[in-house]
Amino acid sequence: MAARDLNEILRQHRRWLKKPAEGERADLIGADLRGANLRGADLRDADMRESDLTGANLSKANLSGANLTSAVLRDADVRGADLTRADLSHSDLRGALFTSAIFSRTDLWRANLMGCTISPKALHSALNCKAR
Repeated sequence: MAARDLNEILRQHRRWLKKPAEGERADLIGADLRGANLRGADLRDADMRESDLTGANLSKANLSGANLTSAVLRDADVRGADLTRADLSHSDLRGALFTSAIFSRTDLWRANLMGCTISPKALHSALNCKAR
């Protein structure tokens, strides 16, 4: 996806978050976002199903409520991101960095977590269980 197109989608999404009638929800379904710099982006409630975010920088991004079902986040930098209520079911998270990410009520059903970096506390929060 061209940077210009992505910037316009993000601009419209910011408007939608403030006043839904004046903007448009980010529709990034199946988007090729490999290596994209989305550091600090506000992608709350964005639809990013089946998008390819391989190697993308999502550090400190707000992805709360985002739909990332079947997305590819291989080797992505997601440090410090807010993934509260995000749907990462069936996603490929191999090698992703989730240090300091917030995983409250995050759906990780059948997500591939091999080789990703995630704290036990964050994982337990996503799975809604208590650490021992």
